[in-house]
Amino acid sequence: MPESNKRKINAKVIINAIAVIMSLYHLYTCLFGIPESQMHREIHLMFALILSFGTYNLAGKKNNDKVSVFDWILAGVSVVSLGYMAMNTSVFQNRIAFVTPLTMIQKVMLILILILVLESTRRLTGWTLPIACLVFIAYALWGQHFPGVLAHNGFSINKILEQITLTSEGIFGSSLGITATYVVVFIILAGFLEVTGAGQFFIDIATGITGSKRGGPAKAAIVGSCLFGSISGSSVANVVSTGTFTIPLSKSVGYAPEFAAAVEAVASTGGQIMPPVMAAVAFIMADFLGVSYISICAAALIPALLYYITLFFMVDAKAVKMGINGLEKSQLPNTKEVMKKGWFQAIPFAVLIGMMVANYTPMKAGFYALISLLVVQLILNRKVLTLDNILTGLEKGAKGVISVSTTSACAGIIVGVIMLTGLGTKFTSLISLWSGGHLMIALLLSAVVAIILGMGLPTVPAYIVMSSLVAPALIQMGVEPLAAHMFVLYFAVLSCITPPVAIASYAAAAIADANAVKVGFQSVRLAFIAYIIPFLFVYNPVLLAQGGILLIVWAFITAVIGCQALTWALEGAVENKLAPAWRILALAGGVSLLLPETLSDIPGLIIFAILYYRFRIKVKKEQNVGSVKENGRWD
Repeated sequence: MPESNKRKINAKVIINAIAVIMSLYHLYTCLFGIPESQMHREIHLMFALILSFGTYNLAGKKNNDKVSVFDWILAGVSVVSLGYMAMNTSVFQNRIAFVTPLTMIQKVMLILILILVLESTRRLTGWTLPIACLVFIAYALWGQHFPGVLAHNGFSINKILEQITLTSEGIFGSSLGITATYVVVFIILAGFLEVTGAGQFFIDIATGITGSKRGGPAKAAIVGSCLFGSISGSSVANVVSTGTFTIPLSKSVGYAPEFAAAVEAVASTGGQIMPPVMAAVAFIMADFLGVSYISICAAALIPALLYYITLFFMVDAKAVKMGINGLEKSQLPNTKEVMKKGWFQAIPFAVLIGMMVANYTPMKAGFYALISLLVVQLILNRKVLTLDNILTGLEKGAKGVISVSTTSACAGIIVGVIMLTGLGTKFTSLISLWSGGHLMIALLLSAVVAIILGMGLPTVPAYIVMSSLVAPALIQMGVEPLAAHMFVLYFAVLSCITPPVAIASYAAAAIADANAVKVGFQSVRLAFIAYIIPFLFVYNPVLLAQGGILLIVWAFITAVIGCQALTWALEGAVENKLAPAWRILALAGGVSLLLPETLSDIPGLIIFAILYYRFRIKVKKEQNVGSVKENGRWD
């Protein structure tokens, strides 16, 4: 065997072995508890950086089993720098922050970690997030040159370095901590779902139900992601868990990689606002507001349904424009047969949901769901549970978390600068100043602040930050407390798909092998109406189930119809493409239906009825008699 081939094999074996060790380490911590939290995060990041440099080359492409000498050096530096941090955790914790001077070797190690995180993120997601980090660091350095309230005296490099590497608001902050404790467990679970076929069971169910419809595979992605979406507490974990199956399926019928990834990112992100779990935010919000958990779930239901229904509409309209039809029934799984043969595959999900609802920690719930999966497979599907598949599942789990971990660490740089400079508080104080007492302006400013402060944060800590900084300002301006908290939650969640720190979109892009920045902007387009929904329930609390049942039902129905009309306007397609004049009319109808005044619903319904008859009922009739125009455009 040639020496070069030996090197290739050895490199692959080494990287896979490290991945397996990483997964085993995290499963061990699930069973016996994590070490000191800071040390745990350092060990986790060390594994993630090693795997990132061993898996992706300088150009950001997969190494194809060959690892360059330079990448091995970076992996080695990762071991040295983060190993040093882990072994000296007590030293760093016992020093007085910003008072005890750092030694030269400590500074070198911290700088190396910063560089490694930026470089790893660049390889995995492109330049956008690293550049954003550098801009924020520049702001911390030279804040004295900024105007007005944004100005500050500027901070030394040493203080900035200490803030973003040694505090709980930085690289090793809550974002990385949550990734290292429970997100990784769900991704390992996803790896085993793939190799055992359990994940395919749910995809088959969703595909069997929606696959024959127009653009069916993408709709299956929406259904599958919605089902799993509220469980893990992380949009990225949801993307990785379901996107492994749904994204290739969507690509197979003709959707562009960027679109397929964006659908998954938006669908998975929506799970954070979908009852009953809502990524555990429902329990926290209930405590903050002093109301029952059930009332939070009831309030969140209609906005969440509007979110997913609108995404469904967007996918349908895109399928019309691209001419993507559903699959033939002969090509689809038989839902009854799938249920009959694979019913036991649902047991791990039942365990997962049951433990989450019973208020077990996500880490424990994910771990025991994995154990139940292995037990079920051992008893009922023993041929699948081979040693090779076990090792493959562990490997896939570790490699699947690379992007999440490095991105979370990198986003922590931005969070650290925000906390150091007081930028978050500055933004919050500016809301009342810039709004001039106008609620709409205040809401727009709050949305921007929530997206900025939510960048890179998992749902729970993002909501906690927003509820403390932004929600009080809205409540002071007369917004109902429940609506104010739901508003900031929505935009904190939407930060996961909003560039430049669109971590859910980036995770989906990695699976789809697509451009991360393009996926981010495509996600914003797909979720366009989702950015409007929070404004709707602030001005119309009926959408939060605040009012009589008839009013609630009417508000929901008109909102759904309005979202459909806006989708037609945005995508320019119903059963066929729409001319510009008809798109403008659809826009007017959608806006009328979404306005809080009941009287505006009447013209909106009339416009919708005209559009529905002209471009759906009439077109279908003409299609049935073979009289559709060849150019596919209605004037």
